[in-house]
Amino acid sequence: MTDNNYKTPNQSEEYLPFQFLLAELSANLVRIPPDQVDQAIQEGIHRIGEALDIDHIGLGLITNDGQDFCAKFGHAKPGTRPWKAASLMSEGPYVTQTLLSGQPFIMHDVDDLPAEAAMDREGFIRYGIRSDLVFPLIVGGKLTGGIGFAAARPRHWNDEVVRGLGLIADVFSNVLERQHTVQALQAQEEQMRLAADAANIGLWVWNIPVDTIWATARARRLYGVADGDMLNLQRFLECIHPDDKQRVGETVRQILADGSDFRDEYRVVHPDASEHWICASGHCQIGADGRPERLMGASLNVTEIRRAKLELEQANGELNAALEKIQSLQDQLQQENLYLRHERSERQELGQIICGSAAMRQIMTQVEQVAATPASVLIIGQTGTGKELLATAIHEASPRKERTMIRVNCAAIPAALIESELFGREKGAYTGALSKQIGRFELAHGSTLFLDEVGELPLDAQAKLLRALQEKEIERLGSPKPIKIDVRVIAATNRNLPREVAEGRFREDLYYRLNVFPIQLPPLRDRPEDIPRLAETFVQEFARSMDKSINAIAKSCLNVLCNYDWPGNIRELRNVIERAVILANGPVLKITLPRDGLAKAAMEKSQLLSLEEVEREHILRILEISGWRIRGQGSAAEILGLKPTTLESRMTKLGIRRPSIY
Repeated sequence: MTDNNYKTPNQSEEYLPFQFLLAELSANLVRIPPDQVDQAIQEGIHRIGEALDIDHIGLGLITNDGQDFCAKFGHAKPGTRPWKAASLMSEGPYVTQTLLSGQPFIMHDVDDLPAEAAMDREGFIRYGIRSDLVFPLIVGGKLTGGIGFAAARPRHWNDEVVRGLGLIADVFSNVLERQHTVQALQAQEEQMRLAADAANIGLWVWNIPVDTIWATARARRLYGVADGDMLNLQRFLECIHPDDKQRVGETVRQILADGSDFRDEYRVVHPDASEHWICASGHCQIGADGRPERLMGASLNVTEIRRAKLELEQANGELNAALEKIQSLQDQLQQENLYLRHERSERQELGQIICGSAAMRQIMTQVEQVAATPASVLIIGQTGTGKELLATAIHEASPRKERTMIRVNCAAIPAALIESELFGREKGAYTGALSKQIGRFELAHGSTLFLDEVGELPLDAQAKLLRALQEKEIERLGSPKPIKIDVRVIAATNRNLPREVAEGRFREDLYYRLNVFPIQLPPLRDRPEDIPRLAETFVQEFARSMDKSINAIAKSCLNVLCNYDWPGNIRELRNVIERAVILANGPVLKITLPRDGLAKAAMEKSQLLSLEEVEREHILRILEISGWRIRGQGSAAEILGLKPTTLESRMTKLGIRRPSIY
């Protein structure tokens, strides 16, 4: 039966359209012209209000005098009066201080406000606001405004909504700053045109043969040269910033060589050590001898334009970073959605863990001890003993239970694809990789990763898994960029891993890393007292799904179930019950065990082993019982009745090596 706490799939699907909306708005705002920014933000606020059923949204910017907020954009749900934010600083000092600290103001219910927010509380009640969520708009570390999302009823703002609205608030802030910067840049360019019209530029003429420079007073001020100073090429080059001097010198040599015109931008350093950007353009006059004679030009201080361009580039960079973060979140949500749909379609319902036997009660005690820790867990047990169910129990009892546990069946993934499945891939990482894929480790960030049948991993994949566990970071195929992860690993196997280590099929260091807290699940034949309850649980499950009324299991059949060896464990019991329910015609269920099957086939196979294989299996079993001691009392040689040297010779012949863990 499905665990009642397993709600993450519904929550992820509920907010997926909201995340898509944020991604769409952000992508559109990146490319929108400055003159369309206001309309786009207003439409975006309206769409967010409708998507989240928000009563009021207001975006305000701090006034020029810095004394209050001026409402710029707003949204009001039909039937409600518009909310004005023009007096936020005077009526909401507590909210204002929160925003000035760079933190969002989150109010689920106005009655929960602290005593120091009494004035704010009166304002909220006056405007009919019961819950509110306000984000600061910060540019360059300075508060420039705020955006609030208010409701006329108490409302719990969950983490996904807070994160999403916080990201879109950053996008709005950066877009408005970009608009402001572009408008400032356009104003600067207009000023430059007016200055050129009024001859408000520095003019100069270089007489090349005699190496003298005539310059207007404004040109001298641009280069930081006093009115009485003599000007020549050397004095001009002394004004140039050291980092630009070589480039400007090469431009001058090029002009002297071919008499070409030029236009260049460079920095000059004034006597007070201040730096200024100069845009200079000139025309070269050729003398009668065919050589350059005069260079006439004009210079303009473009420091503010340069600074505005730099600020615009920084604003675009911040906007692109926010968009990448939203895109990454969107990609992860899409992958989680696909994964969860796949899980629902393929996984059968999990029942409650039956723990009537002493062995299972001891195991549940171990689960309670380890669940709250981040330690790796290795679940060991035969096929069909419920290893995945136990892993789910550990996850659901851990602090990570709010996120979905990600499952990987290592035996079901082809060796060529195991790395991309675990760690992800970039588009074009290999032939056929037509799109980017997020790996299971990334999906499990902040949650639990269950590696079923971990003993089936190939050695090269084991090495990369070990690195991920040790370094707590992964690299997608086709990308050298490391990605930090926070993942708790639970592994399961039906193999004898110490023997696999001894025979070179499993890495010893990975075994130690996984085997921090081992849990040994007993086979069903070792817990017969649990069989009646398990059978009853399965009967109820299948009777309900097949719409049959079954009240009990025949007592004789129950005795047969309890005395059967169950080589297929709980999975086999479940299948037997399902078959019996399908055939049931009355309220008392009668069960017939299969007369042959895998157990008989396994026995027949064991009878066909060669003498050497039987000898090898027997020696290995005795070595494990004796702790791999070959000599002395209670050693393997003593149990087998052999000399230690004879035993060592047989081990060499049969390819048996002592594991380094002993």
